[in-house]
Amino acid sequence: MTDRTNYSGRCLAIDTSSSAMTVAILENGKMLGEVSSHAERNHSIGLLPHIQDLLAALQLKPKDLQSVAVGQGPGSYTGVRIAVSVAKTFAWSLGLDLIGVSSLEAMALGGAMKQEDKSNKRLTWVVPLLDGRRKQAFTAVYAYSGVSPMSDQVALTADWHEVLPDGIRVIGAWLTQLLEQAASTEPEQVPHKILFVGETEGFSEELAQFAQDWKGSSEQLSYGIEAQYIGALAYPRLAKGEKADVHTFVPNYTRLPEAEANLLAGIQVKKGGN
Repeated sequence: MTDRTNYSGRCLAIDTSSSAMTVAILENGKMLGEVSSHAERNHSIGLLPHIQDLLAALQLKPKDLQSVAVGQGPGSYTGVRIAVSVAKTFAWSLGLDLIGVSSLEAMALGGAMKQEDKSNKRLTWVVPLLDGRRKQAFTAVYAYSGVSPMSDQVALTADWHEVLPDGIRVIGAWLTQLLEQAASTEPEQVPHKILFVGETEGFSEELAQFAQDWKGSSEQLSYGIEAQYIGALAYPRLAKGEKADVHTFVPNYTRLPEAEANLLAGIQVKKGGN
């Protein structure tokens, strides 16, 4: 494998897994520019113009890029598919390195940076929430200790890590699981603060109850994914020489789209009746 510990170059970072459509271009891990909007139904027609506008604003051409990083999900089935399809097209047509990162992790990282508390050097859990409807959430848990999860908003600190993997969970049971997880954790690993970030509005009642049940500090931050954090997660992996195969790369859907799930359920019911 080629040594790329000093990986540099310009990276196009994109995500459409939620209502946020976001595009950024980074160089050596530092953001050059970013364009974001919030109109989920326009993702399919708005993403390429966003990319073109940002390149033009930075006086760059597609051939000036070296890699493309994409939010791989989980999230909106259609949204995730749009970003991944565009990323694969760019990578294949321009010969760019392609890498996928967790959209939830990017949401968690960005939210943590927005809520940075310079006086807090104790352990924080960051819980991203994407509304999955019917009181379900695409969610996970990440943790860091110290003042900031990123140094100078360029490189991830060494202690940023995943506590619980991403998935779709019923919010009530999920919050109970978080309480149980914290209670069963070694004392030095119990978080001082739990920060919920993302699409928190739809879970206000459940989060309010959690705040009453949880003995530590609990905060909420309504936040949309920013592509710069897709890039921030991609650069350390690109530096190690990681990249995805363009032809086999697929989104992390987490669950079947509703139409397919209903069809499968109907087939199973029909078989059961025979």
